[in-house]
Amino acid sequence: MISSLFGTITAIDSHKVCLMQNNIGFEIFCPQTQTLSLQQEVTLHTYLHWNQEQGPSLFGFLQSLDKDVFLLVISCSGIGPKMGLSILEQLDASQFLQLIIEENITELSKLKSIGAKKAEQLCISLRTKAPKLLKSHPQLATKTPIGLWNDLNETLTSLNYSTMEIKQATSILKDEVKETTPSFDLLLRKALQILAKK
Repeated sequence: MISSLFGTITAIDSHKVCLMQNNIGFEIFCPQTQTLSLQQEVTLHTYLHWNQEQGPSLFGFLQSLDKDVFLLVISCSGIGPKMGLSILEQLDASQFLQLIIEENITELSKLKSIGAKKAEQLCISLRTKAPKLLKSHPQLATKTPIGLWNDLNETLTSLNYSTMEIKQATSILKDEVKETTPSFDLLLRKALQILAKK
């Protein structure tokens, strides 16, 4: 298995690049082609996918988290690499994880190639896998809002609040703290205040 490739970008189109390494040009499907430039030297985290009819396809990602999220998406039944690539062309990996953790079917269904049914399937299939992936990337879990909201969800769940109660409380809370970076303690205190009123 090819886990990563380092080389020079010699061709770019909307969905793939040619990465030259040791005089071999690798055709790699990549969701971040707009951030790359010709003759740029890059390392791509790669995944080799095999299709019975079309044979092998190589996918590459600038960040390991993008590759992990891609693999997470295609682990869902009926969802292939083209859809995984499409999702990462429209959202960055942390945004996608946040929508899954929030079970935000409305926003997910707005994505090109994802309807309401697929969005619901993604949320159901990944509701336990997404938080685990978040924990495997500690820099994301501790330094970004997605980590705070995930910690809040887990804490409220441990206090025996239902998924519906937590979703309603966090929805209200996000409006209250919009455009700020609150601490976890503040989020928990405010969430408990909201839930106490119900």
